[in-house]
Amino acid sequence: MDSNITFYSEDGRGNIFDDKGNEATAYDESPSFRLKKITDLKKLVKNNTYSELHEIEVPDVRMKEASVRKERDTEYNVYTEKDRLLYLYFVFEKGMKNKQAAEAANINPHTARKWKQKYQQNPEEYVPYKLTNLVPSRPVSQLDDRHKDHLVKFFDENKRATIEDAVKELTQNFENLEIKKSRVAEFMKGECNLSIKVISRHPTARNSPAVIEKRAVWSTRGEPAVVETPSGRATSHTVLGAISSAGVVNVSMREPGNVKRRKVAGATKRKAPSDKLSTPKGTTGAHYMHFIIDTMDIMDTFPEMQGFHIVMDNAPIHVPSMINPLIEKRGYIPVYLPPYSPELNPIEDFWSIVKSKVKRHALKGTETLTGRIVESCEEVPLQHLQNCVKHSMNLFDKCLNKESI
Repeated sequence: MDSNITFYSEDGRGNIFDDKGNEATAYDESPSFRLKKITDLKKLVKNNTYSELHEIEVPDVRMKEASVRKERDTEYNVYTEKDRLLYLYFVFEKGMKNKQAAEAANINPHTARKWKQKYQQNPEEYVPYKLTNLVPSRPVSQLDDRHKDHLVKFFDENKRATIEDAVKELTQNFENLEIKKSRVAEFMKGECNLSIKVISRHPTARNSPAVIEKRAVWSTRGEPAVVETPSGRATSHTVLGAISSAGVVNVSMREPGNVKRRKVAGATKRKAPSDKLSTPKGTTGAHYMHFIIDTMDIMDTFPEMQGFHIVMDNAPIHVPSMINPLIEKRGYIPVYLPPYSPELNPIEDFWSIVKSKVKRHALKGTETLTGRIVESCEEVPLQHLQNCVKHSMNLFDKCLNKESI
């Protein structure tokens, strides 16, 4: 499920860090102030992405509707003594974890957990009879050595493939095979001796014949999950975004200009050129001013958005003396969040959703990262955006009362 995509955050002072706080070792940077709009609310409304929005109507996300008690039909699972014994057999004889044993015995995990607790409290009453002779009442597996060899070869060639990819690969290459994802996962772990590992990215040049000749030969004791990548250097894609409870308002990407490269020596701080700084580092206030103007141009086309608050965090590129006059002149209200308050910023949750969609699968064929970002932004449901806003607004009272969030 992993890919060659790594997300970095910029602090507005030219410092680039990954999700773990490590500084970027090398990357391409654009000094241009140009921005390319990749999606916006006008496009989404025109394409009927938010089909429920004939007119943008921003809900009061702080209102909580009273729950209405109503009668509903409740279905209960009925289990036999054999089901209970089968589950206990998987747990105590096979050493399976509770969730795995429950799935194998087709038992609700919550119910299975209660059975296990009762057995541990009183083994005499809940003793499983002849567990070693118990034969699971599951259909015989359709997978055999042919499928095993095919899966091993498939994952040798596609180390980033997922279980869904494995199911698709089997059903496409073996006629009349209908198999569930859980069965394939069980077969991969039990019969194919495959397991999920953290990959190690090796630049292609690292294993070129010329480089190999320069190294001593090492014997292999185990085979880690290694993925070859074209380069160890990252190309940055800087994205600016604005959302609301009415939808994704504007998402723009910084366009490449005259590209330069900045490197970090070892783990030390980034060294600036000794003679002069030829261009501003990273995303600057100029980029953000262009983005704010474009965003307000979009908002102006929707009368319902007049007078909206434009919420920003305290990033250095959000310069109030430059930005406030622009916003107030257009009839909007600038609001700046306190430091270290990502929970109060709805767009943080939005970016988290987008990142998960972008990283879900590796890029294939002619697919580009920009296209994947656009697709991911446009696939976020309106309800999720409203939930992001609601989550942040529900914390306002705690902040006003000086409580921890």
